[in-house]
Amino acid sequence: MAKISFYSKEQHREKVLRLLQERLKDHQIVDWAQSDFNAEEFTYAICWHPPTKFFRNASGLKAIFSLAAGVDHLINHPELPEGVPLVRLTDAGMGDKIAEYVHYGVLRTHRCFDQYYRLQKAHQWQPLPDRHAADFRVGLLGFGVIGRSVGHRLQSAGYNVSAFRRSKADGDQSIPVLSGNITDFLQNLDVLVAVLPLTPQTTNMINADLLGKLPQGAHFINVGRGDQVVEKDLIEALNSGQLSTALLDVCATEPLPPESPLWSHEQITITPHVSGPTQITQSVDQIAESILKIEAGADATDLPGLVDNKRGY
Repeated sequence: MAKISFYSKEQHREKVLRLLQERLKDHQIVDWAQSDFNAEEFTYAICWHPPTKFFRNASGLKAIFSLAAGVDHLINHPELPEGVPLVRLTDAGMGDKIAEYVHYGVLRTHRCFDQYYRLQKAHQWQPLPDRHAADFRVGLLGFGVIGRSVGHRLQSAGYNVSAFRRSKADGDQSIPVLSGNITDFLQNLDVLVAVLPLTPQTTNMINADLLGKLPQGAHFINVGRGDQVVEKDLIEALNSGQLSTALLDVCATEPLPPESPLWSHEQITITPHVSGPTQITQSVDQIAESILKIEAGADATDLPGLVDNKRGY
C-alpha cells in the first residue's frame, strides 16, 4: 500500500480528495494540511501550490503530480526534491474548454462584435465589412497538447490557422507549424493567441518588440500565463493602435489588483483565469491511472505528462 501526500487550497479540494480516495482504495491518501505524518513514508505527492515545507524530509517519493497542466509553481518550489519525476496533467478535458474560450475570442474579433458593442454605446447604426473565416489569420504561440486542441477547433470553424514553437510538432500535418524566425510567423496575423507554458524563456516574451512585429490593428488573446506579457507594453500597443483589442484570461498578478490599469482599459477584456477550469473527474482519473501504472511496474519517466524541469514543461 502506497502512502500519498495531498495538498490543495482550491475550492474543489474536498471533491478531488474524495475522488482520489475512491480511485485509489488500496492506498492511503493523507491531507497534508490536516494531518500529522512522517514525510519519509510518502511514495507519491499530489499537489497544487504546496507550501515551502511540503516536500521537507519526503525522501521516498517516486513521483510528484501537479493538479493542473501548469507546473511553474512546482519547478520554482524552493524544496522540490531533485531527481523525482514531475508529472503534469495532459489536457484532462481542459483543452476543449480552452478551445471554446479562444474560439469565442476569435469569433468576436472576426465578426466585429467588439466594435459593434462600442457602436451601440455611441448609439451608432453602422454595418462593418464582412470577412470570410478562411481569410482571417490566427496564430498560436505555443503548440503543445492544449495548443493543438485550440488549433483544431479553430480550423474546423474555417479559420486560417498556423502555429509557432521552438521545434516543429510531429504527427500533425494539418496545421502549419513554424519555428526559428518568429517575425515570419507574426507578420501576417489578424489574431495572436498565446498558449504557452511559463518558463524563463517565455517570461516577458510578449513585449513591445514582439507586438511591434504584428500587423497594425491585430488582436491578442492570452490563455497561457500572465508573466509572459509585459503589461505596460501591451497597454502602449493598444493606445498607439498597434493592437486593436486584448482578451486576457491570465495576468501577472492574480487576483488582478483593483488599481491595475488593465481593468478600465476600453480595449481590454479580463476574465478571472477561467478559460480552462480543471475538469475534476478527468484529472483525478489521469493521476490515479498513472500511480496504478507505477505500482504495476511502469517507469515513472515513461508516463504521459512527464515534465522536463530544465525546459519548464
